[in-house]
Amino acid sequence: MLDKTKEEKKAYRRFVMPSFIIFIFVMTFPILISLILSLSNFSGGKMFGGDSWKITGFKNYIFLFKDSYFWNALTNNIYLVLISVFGQLPLGLVLAYLIYRKTVKSGDFWQGILYVPSVISVIVIGIMWNLIFSPYGPVSQIINNFNSISFSKEIYTVLKANLNTDGTLNISSNLINSIISINPKSASILGNPVEVLQTFFSTINTNNLEEIRNLLTNLLCPKWTASFLNERGISMLPILFVTLWCWTGMYLILFLANMQKIDPQTLDAAQIDGAKESTILFKIILPELSGSILNSAILCISGSLSTFDLIYAMTGGGPARITQVLSIYMYEKAFTGTPNYPLSNAISIMMVIFSLILIEITKLIQNKVEKN
Repeated sequence: MLDKTKEEKKAYRRFVMPSFIIFIFVMTFPILISLILSLSNFSGGKMFGGDSWKITGFKNYIFLFKDSYFWNALTNNIYLVLISVFGQLPLGLVLAYLIYRKTVKSGDFWQGILYVPSVISVIVIGIMWNLIFSPYGPVSQIINNFNSISFSKEIYTVLKANLNTDGTLNISSNLINSIISINPKSASILGNPVEVLQTFFSTINTNNLEEIRNLLTNLLCPKWTASFLNERGISMLPILFVTLWCWTGMYLILFLANMQKIDPQTLDAAQIDGAKESTILFKIILPELSGSILNSAILCISGSLSTFDLIYAMTGGGPARITQVLSIYMYEKAFTGTPNYPLSNAISIMMVIFSLILIEITKLIQNKVEKN
């Protein structure tokens, strides 16, 4: 019996060893090299015209902990982790459950529709949503069209109220002040609105109210833009929304595939025994999905900390780097301006450390839940 166990262990080692060696070279070796470079002053080495490099200690890590841009990028990554773990997973689970239990009709159709964003190029998605939220995007255009219609009606009312008995327009201070009062911010648009409007009326045909209304609407109607999205604390909201929209479908498919592995007879027996739908969900389905939920949470965490393409396509880091994340910060230090390879490697090591910490926290939470 002992010899058989030894032979099984030897066979196991033989089968595992090739994969283990590949893993060492593909994953562990680059991380080790990155760690060494983060502790050095490497600038390319003599081969690329730089000085000979040496180990300089933790000065790059000390710099990061004092750098406000690093903490801003880390905060944005944490937002992404939260929206992924507490947004994508619960929403994907609920949608999968509704389809699995046939609560909604045409489940196959909804699977496809919700999964489509996950298979579209992330760069394409980023550019598309950047256009949507841009000052000249459809959202701004729709809002400005409504503003223009409302503003035009108010202008026309003011013009009609200032007509002379012969039908000509009475150009007076009362007319100009009434027009300015429609948009109190006209001073910021025109500088001196009274003087500009006096000049305006002196150069046009004052008998054509339609033309005057259109010209004044184009001149004074306030233009709405999504400028508030450039404010710190709000700028990440579009990115979080797009992240939720983009990847929820993938987790829906993962959860639905695992739900379909559950023995239908177990659910039928629970229903015959009078179990409520909530009992079936929390006592049967969720325990069966615990491993899938953990794996999905790990995917969420690792993906959120390493995300790059979506944010780079949507904002490029945003003004004053307010939407910058660790991966973009690392890219900036390594490939823009004067490259700082040790600092960029220090950022990558910090990303690995944060990923491991969050994954371990997730595992501890799962173990506590399973024990209870």
